[in-house]
Amino acid sequence: MKQIKKSLQFCLIIVNIIFFNPVKAQTISNHFFGQNAWMPDTIGNALYYGKLHKQWSNIKDSKSTFIRFGGIGADKNMPTNYQYIKMIDSIRAKGMEPIIQVPFDNWKYSAQQAANIVNFINVTKGRNIKYWSIGNEPDLGYSYTNSTQVANYLKAFATAMKNVDPSILIMGPETAWFNTNIINGLTTPNGPDDITGKDANGHYYLDIISFHSYAFDGSQSRAQVVSKLSSPGGLQDNLIYLNNRIATCNTAHNRTGSSVLKTAITEANIGWQNNAGDNLNGTGANSFVGGQFWAEMIGVSLKNGVDFINFWSVIEGNSNALNIGYIDQGTGTKKPIYYHFKLLAENLKGNYVNGTTNQANVKSFGSQNSQQIAVVILNEDLTANHNFRVKLNTASIAGTNTLKININANLATEYTDVIQAQSTVLLIFNTAGVLIKKYEYTLNSHAVANLAPTMTQYIATGVEEQENGENSGPDFEIKNVFPNPTNAKVTIQLNKPNREEREYGIEVFDMQGRLVLTKKSDFFKGNEELDLSQYNLASAMYIVRVKYQKILRTAKIMYIK
Repeated sequence: MKQIKKSLQFCLIIVNIIFFNPVKAQTISNHFFGQNAWMPDTIGNALYYGKLHKQWSNIKDSKSTFIRFGGIGADKNMPTNYQYIKMIDSIRAKGMEPIIQVPFDNWKYSAQQAANIVNFINVTKGRNIKYWSIGNEPDLGYSYTNSTQVANYLKAFATAMKNVDPSILIMGPETAWFNTNIINGLTTPNGPDDITGKDANGHYYLDIISFHSYAFDGSQSRAQVVSKLSSPGGLQDNLIYLNNRIATCNTAHNRTGSSVLKTAITEANIGWQNNAGDNLNGTGANSFVGGQFWAEMIGVSLKNGVDFINFWSVIEGNSNALNIGYIDQGTGTKKPIYYHFKLLAENLKGNYVNGTTNQANVKSFGSQNSQQIAVVILNEDLTANHNFRVKLNTASIAGTNTLKININANLATEYTDVIQAQSTVLLIFNTAGVLIKKYEYTLNSHAVANLAPTMTQYIATGVEEQENGENSGPDFEIKNVFPNPTNAKVTIQLNKPNREEREYGIEVFDMQGRLVLTKKSDFFKGNEELDLSQYNLASAMYIVRVKYQKILRTAKIMYIK
């Protein structure tokens, strides 16, 4: 890891993929969402004076499942046996699983010492750690420039470690960036530096190809943050390139089933340092858009089959520039990167589903399993609120909504709503496409007040049934809410099956779920007008709910005085 990193400038080889690369239904592994255990009080005899031990409950609450104990500190200073066991037991006490790094530090430590660590932890102490890594950032920490330098120690260490415990899985090379000068040679099947095949004992050297991903050095613009991951040479291109190489290695070495070679990003953040003045409105790890960058990085990684991603880190830094953990090192405040991580880790389940939008500053993707469909919407625009329509398949979307989103969940269902500028929305639908839960996290209503995302719970089916199996009344939909945003009056338009006179209830809630007004209406002509200016409401987003007996329909209203 990088408490301090030098500015890195490098040219990536941009590979032209000349064949069609279809998006597959990637299964989200049960250990996909990870963190790095930084910073502890002590590693070896090096003092860091960290308070990681006070954060285990917060780490668990973020829904992290995979915790890496590694980085520069654990490479240059071999942890004691006590420190290894203490870290492992602290992680597992919260229901998470450790990744353990053995030190290398440019041959300061030997392959035999690595084997001794595996033997102590897995054999003597019976901790049965499955996932291991060797050294840290050879291209930065050791100034290695080619695959031969890296293959020499990876092969020696991996062989020694697997001789002790053949069941372990080893990852590498742990490069500081997607360094093709090193990665290419290591993933050339049967080449002199190939680390994807077997050693003389019949053990695969490595099981996971890993690298680190820090997009910026603190000098980035907002436009660069919004476009970086999908731009040429960005993470999306890197993963497509790596996946093609790994597929070739799997075929060449007959790696199938549980032996298939996988990919991982073991350190990730928007940057290895912030601008010195970074804050919620900035572009670094303290900013709201930084949280959206984390979320987008998760989406790109899931789309391209990454087995797990470990963000750097829990808490660190003695200056604002180095304060890149997801918990603020000075105040203990949970940052937008924390809440975005938790929001996705808690709700993305089953298989990744791809999403597309018609707005460059809005990103969307989701997941699907046998119980739900989750849709993530990231509005990274500084000023544009959007009336949006989501369709849960890839068919064209009609209407005049400024934002149109397709989610490839193979369900012919649409949903309309409003999303504020600089905000994130996560929608949960049941398998029939009915909205059952909605999370909203905004810069101006949540992050500035150190509030967690707001969750609105809806009835599980949208239409509850009577005991005889029939609906409790005629179904209806909210057809439109206009004008939206409004500074006074707003019209609610229903789409109902007939003009029969029935009394509907209208309720308006704030984003904390508090009821702020109620009204009755027969909607005889299909419309009802509300004058929000008469209710002493603050400028904010509100939820309007129309109900008839047990049928509930909701929409959003943006009220601006």
